[in-house]
Amino acid sequence: MPVSPDTRELCQAAYAPELVELAVSALGTYSGPDEAWVHQAAIRLSEGELHRLPRWLSEAEHRLESFRWYAEEPADVSPESHRFAVEFINGLIDKDLPKLPGPH
Repeated sequence: MPVSPDTRELCQAAYAPELVELAVSALGTYSGPDEAWVHQAAIRLSEGELHRLPRWLSEAEHRLESFRWYAEEPADVSPESHRFAVEFINGLIDKDLPKLPGPH
């Protein structure tokens, strides 16, 4: 099923123009429950970083309840704790990025 127009619009707002079609392709790899909601939540959780999107979609595919906790505002923790958790997981995703060659 192709992504919804709302999801495509969210991709256009979140990613650089040259990355929108890659993001839409990545979203096509998830076809589980609540597809449109998961797509849009994964875009928001990726915070404009395309490399994070597949990891969030994988989380949704394998551990939907865990993904929902990250994507929603849970009532059992403070907003600050929830934000820290999302930032922490995004940091773990970022640690596997290849390093660019050249002086540091």
